[in-house]
This record gives sequence, C-alpha cells and structure tokens, in this order.
Amino acid sequence: MRRDLFVTVEMLQRDGLNADARLARGLIEVRLDDRRAMFCASKAEKAADWLAASAVMTHPECEFCKLWVILAKAAGGAIPFGSRNQS
Repeated sequence: MRRDLFVTVEMLQRDGLNADARLARGLIEVRLDDRRAMFCASKAEKAADWLAASAVMTHPECEFCKLWVILAKAAGGAIPFGSRNQS
C-alpha cells in the first residue's frame, strides 16, 4: 500500500506540525517547518515518505511519530520509510 501525500500532510497538520505540499509545473514541493524537498509529480508517494521520515526525525514527540514507533515495535523492529506495494 502506498502512502498518500495529501493524507500524510493532513495527519501532520492535525498533529500541529507545519507541513504542506504544493503542485506546480510538474513538480511537488513538500515542506515541514523550514525543511523543503522537490519531487516529480509522478513521485507523490516518495514525497509522502519524505514528509513522514522528516516528522519522525524532527518531531519525535508528536502523535504521528508515537504511532510510528508503536507500529515499528509491533512489526518487530524498524519500519522502512519507503512505500510498499501490496500484491
């Protein structure tokens, strides 16, 4: 299952984080606080992964990150940030 960019942005915003994503001229610009990254529009799941990884690294106290840690522990270790396709 792939991570949805706009759901990720909404989850981070609801958690009080300054996250945003914008699409212009075939590029996605994602932002978390003062960190920014650009991705091709076809790579929205990579942009979502970048936002999730940035949140976990910079805001470990937020609910999004606490949930990530719980899921990682339940999975028996770290969960990779890359999106996975389910067959």
